[in-house]
Amino acid sequence: MGWVGLFEFQQEGWENIVASFEEQNPGMTINYIGTPNEQTLSQAVVAINGGNAPDIIQVNPGWVSQLNGMGALTGLGGKISEETLSNIPQSYLDAMTFNGDLVGLPWIPGPIVMVYNRTLLQEAGLDPDQPPRTWDEFTQAVDAICGLGERNGGQVYGVALRSAQQPVTGLWALPLIWAQGGDVIAADGDINFDTAETRALLEWYRDIINRGCAPEFFDIQQSRNVFAQGRAGFIFEGPWVGGIVENVSGGALTMGADADVWVANMPSADGSSPRNLDNSNMLVLTKASADNPAAAAFMEFIVSDPEAVEFFYETSDQLTTPRGDLLSAGSMGEDPYIQAFAETLANANPLPIRDLQATAMLEAFALAIQSVVRGGDIEAEIANVSRAVDRLRD
Repeated sequence: MGWVGLFEFQQEGWENIVASFEEQNPGMTINYIGTPNEQTLSQAVVAINGGNAPDIIQVNPGWVSQLNGMGALTGLGGKISEETLSNIPQSYLDAMTFNGDLVGLPWIPGPIVMVYNRTLLQEAGLDPDQPPRTWDEFTQAVDAICGLGERNGGQVYGVALRSAQQPVTGLWALPLIWAQGGDVIAADGDINFDTAETRALLEWYRDIINRGCAPEFFDIQQSRNVFAQGRAGFIFEGPWVGGIVENVSGGALTMGADADVWVANMPSADGSSPRNLDNSNMLVLTKASADNPAAAAFMEFIVSDPEAVEFFYETSDQLTTPRGDLLSAGSMGEDPYIQAFAETLANANPLPIRDLQATAMLEAFALAIQSVVRGGDIEAEIANVSRAVDRLRD
């Protein structure tokens, strides 16, 4: 069950994976249940509760905590080869391990990085070959680009932030806390937004939006559109950004290390220890697959068969496996765009808040961001988020 076969740009690669596996494994048949991303979790839960769960489900990282908390997943111990596991970044395996049991396998990596408009950096007097590495350098670059005035019929923003009333706003704000050297996970593992770095970020959101250097309360699509129109210096996105930029701009903007738009690790406090968010697809085995060796075999085939992985890349222009050995081989190994993202995988975290109620907590933080931008008191909003976290954890 999943959505990979519903997207035209992924469909050919997915169908080849299925056909190749069935050809190499006579007698095994893959029954694909296509579900839109926004409906997959609910349909999976209904199927699980109804005793009709699929063997394998394509999921978002945050769903793994919920499905595992339901007792719906089968551990992968002994089911996936050491060769495959040893070639996947440890941060991904750690994120998908609960109580010592690996329950999810990353697929179609989605590290969220700093994407920047090289042309705007140059116009602002900055070196496009040396993008910001520290939080201070990043904020200075945002201010410099913000001062450029109008371009392409509208305001130029320093950064195309997401600040709509959505959990993703809270989630994608976490790397900006990390960039200042902070975290929302305390040393004891507790979830804590009551930190100096969170306060500083809320103040920064208020200042940068009220000065018109970031759009007010834009959602994902709005932020992507304004960046692809060449009207923002920075945006935080994953490997899909190349297609978005070229399609929305009608080819006016191109991706490349010496072209209009390129990518780099997120800024960090010291300039040398970046931490990136991740929005990979994950594969999980349900309890229905416990006695079905074909399920685990197919899951591993999806991320490990060299020919299938290579064909999927060639037909979708994406990172199509988390395996570093396969990402560095073949056509992917020769693709500068793919390699730019592959190099960030070691710093990426697909599950920064490991709690069943993480989505609700992040929504509370998004509400705090909006309130502060509108003039709300930062201390009061920090207290509101802390109360929400405590309530959700009880």
